[in-house]
Order: sequence, then C-alpha cells, then structure tokens
Amino acid sequence: MTRHGRNRSQGWRHAKLDGHANENEFANELVSDESIKSEIERYFWKKGLLTNFSVSVDGAKQVRSIFGDLTVSKVDIIMTKSEQDPLNISLKKSENGQVWLISVPRFIAAMEFHLGMKTSREVRTGISLFIGGANLAEFQSQFEEALSQSFRDSPRIAIQEQRQKRLVAQTIKQNFPTIWNSTIEFFNQNLPLITRLAFSQGLAESSEDAANVLIYNKASQGQRVFPVVALVDAVTNLIPSRPVAPGPKNGGSTLLFPTGFLQMHHPQGENQMQFHHQYRKILSLKPTSLSKSELL
Repeated sequence: MTRHGRNRSQGWRHAKLDGHANENEFANELVSDESIKSEIERYFWKKGLLTNFSVSVDGAKQVRSIFGDLTVSKVDIIMTKSEQDPLNISLKKSENGQVWLISVPRFIAAMEFHLGMKTSREVRTGISLFIGGANLAEFQSQFEEALSQSFRDSPRIAIQEQRQKRLVAQTIKQNFPTIWNSTIEFFNQNLPLITRLAFSQGLAESSEDAANVLIYNKASQGQRVFPVVALVDAVTNLIPSRPVAPGPKNGGSTLLFPTGFLQMHHPQGENQMQFHHQYRKILSLKPTSLSKSELL
C-alpha cells in the first residue's frame, strides 16, 4: 500500500485518471490563460494570432506503431488553427515522473528501426543485465557469475540485485567492463534519438502522432513551454561531454540523463525500462535558442 492507502495498481489507475483530469483542465486553461498563450506564441504561432483556435484532448489515443501494432500516442492535447500547423502538446502534470515505459526488446527494436542497423551484442547484454527479469534468459550465466562476485564484494548491493533479478552499473562494469563501456557509449551517442522517442514520438509510426511541444502547466516558476526540437538540439550539443552516467546510489541502480534518468521498473512483475523526466534538468538545458523558422 502507498502512504495514501492505495496499492500499486490503484496508484497507477489514480495517476492515469489524475492525468486525464489535468488534460481537460489545461484544455480549458488554454482558452483563457494569457501567460501560457504568450509562451506558446514565443516559440510557435506569431504574436497576436493565438485567437480563434480549437483545442482537443487526445490523451491515451491508440495509433499505428512502427511495428504494425497499436501504441499510445505521446500527444495529450492538440491546438489547431486554420492555415497553421497543428500544435501537438505533451502535457506534464508534475515536475518529475515517468515519460516512457518500454520493454527491453521493444526499445532495442525501436532503436534499430530508426538507426537502420543492428545493435551490438555487448549493448544488448549490458541493457539486459541492467534491467534484468525475463531479459536475463539469454544472459543467465553472466548474471550468475557477476552476482556471485557481488556477494563477495558488496553483499548489501548483491541482496538488492538478487531480489530485483538485475545487476547495477557497478557490478556490470567490474565484471564486464567492455560490455558496460559499450552500453554507456550507446546511450551517449544516441541521446538525441532517445530524447525524441521518450518525449515526442514513442513508438508511433507517423510524425503526425508525435508531440512537438512539451508543456509543464503546473510548474511553480520559470519556463513552462519547451519545443521538442529545441530540447533535442540542446541534448545533441552535450554528446561530447558524455552526460549519461550511473547514478550515485546503490552502486548505480539508475542511469542519469540530461533530461532525467533511467531505472528498472517492474509493473506486474515484468522488468522494463522506465525513463523519467525532471523539470529542473530540462530547464537547465535552456532549450530556447532555435529561431522560430527552425521550430515550425
């Protein structure tokens, strides 16, 4: 049970309902809130033209995926105006939270689809060991070998690894340095694509089903509107500094990203990749430098 008396399943259901309520609330807010409209005008439609537009709530819409099945669009709200490109909004109801939850096989398949090439076995191994669960089927011997060493070197961390059926960054790096270095390099080199998928496109096949603006409508202060293309551009500029790195706690149980972090998550017992967004990190990137002609 959570501190509010909800179990995990009830908590997810509450978060979903709360999110939909926020979408409807914000749709109404767009009609009357001059400050948020002014911020949108700053990056998209010309000043003074944000009138006579329509707003539709698009949350949880199922769209065609790159795999030919259905996936949930990342677009929560659509603003449309005649003779203007629609504004597809991804709305964040809190300053921190989940932005993309995906299984390891689908994540790797999505990356390969967009990159047009196979990922290396080292990268597949590193991600699978870090996320664990059913993903260990092909790498069980490496997992058991590293876990045994972890019990000798760091018993407290090893107990966590055994319980979660995964390895933390410290253990993978100590036992399989080439695998871990390749995995970190993969994340760093592909930061722009991962950012675009996590915040804008997900597994959607069509760009029409992708968000082009991220809005934190309940941020207490500071910028609330972030054009996705500017966010991707800001992240791209960080690649030389290799910003993706293990978190400082529990031997590196998370991977830190410029826009948040990645952790293992196991809804209904299945270990998956859970990407988190963090407003303060995104704000610090200052993704506002592109001209309006580049943003449209």
